[in-house]
Amino acid sequence: MKPLWSSWPSIRRQIVSVERLFLFLDYDGTLVPIADHPSKARLPARTRRLLQQLACQPGSCVALVSGRRLSDLRAMVRLPGLFYIGNHGLELQGPKLRYAHPGAQVRRPLLKRIARLLKKPLQPIPKAWVEDKGLTLSVHYRSVPPSRVPLVRNILHEVVEPYLKKSQVRIAAGKRVFEVHPAVRWTKGTVVHWLLARHLAAGKKRILPIYIGDDQTDEDAFQVIGTSGLTITVGRSKLSQAQYCLHSPGEVEKFLRRLLEMWKQRPWANER
Repeated sequence: MKPLWSSWPSIRRQIVSVERLFLFLDYDGTLVPIADHPSKARLPARTRRLLQQLACQPGSCVALVSGRRLSDLRAMVRLPGLFYIGNHGLELQGPKLRYAHPGAQVRRPLLKRIARLLKKPLQPIPKAWVEDKGLTLSVHYRSVPPSRVPLVRNILHEVVEPYLKKSQVRIAAGKRVFEVHPAVRWTKGTVVHWLLARHLAAGKKRILPIYIGDDQTDEDAFQVIGTSGLTITVGRSKLSQAQYCLHSPGEVEKFLRRLLEMWKQRPWANER
């Protein structure tokens, strides 16, 4: 994994050599800094304008890939013409496309039951709370005192254990959050592969996928894209499967601005 700017000349050549671009972006920690509460992670107006301009460019597609509920992600961004992917790939909405994983849909009542079972034992722990996102659950502990985090983890495992044994759900770890997912074989990597395959099948050749993310769940997408595109991790010190790294959402915005400038300057930029 290399700092992106140190490899900029070769990255620039790679981008300007293709006719089509598919840009995949995580939201929290990538486009916006991680906030104490998800509702506070507001997209800056300048970043929103960049996304809108990139999505309007000929030969360019933009997808937001998030752990958030799809409706929440759309409400935070409020831009037409993008692909919105929520709940770590389990639900998707975009131009002429709408999808929700059927196996996850079946688990909705079970996840609602687990959320209800978690809320009472977590209530005495300051700042611990459960977010029911329909197809997944998040147990947030970002503002929980460090000494109480093991208790949050123990409560989660005690409540979820019967459903883990039946292979009905699985637990994933994020940044200061525990996730409860339906036990289906579908990840951010799966949905990225699915979307790229649809575009290739439609005759849109020579697509360069670019994926930028900051969390453990983005590693599946990094692995799927591999060396066929550009993979960029944000602000992570530990090892990642991404090829390149950026330090912060501010650097992501800088990259998007440069990407837009390059895309406009290509010889075939005005061809549709």
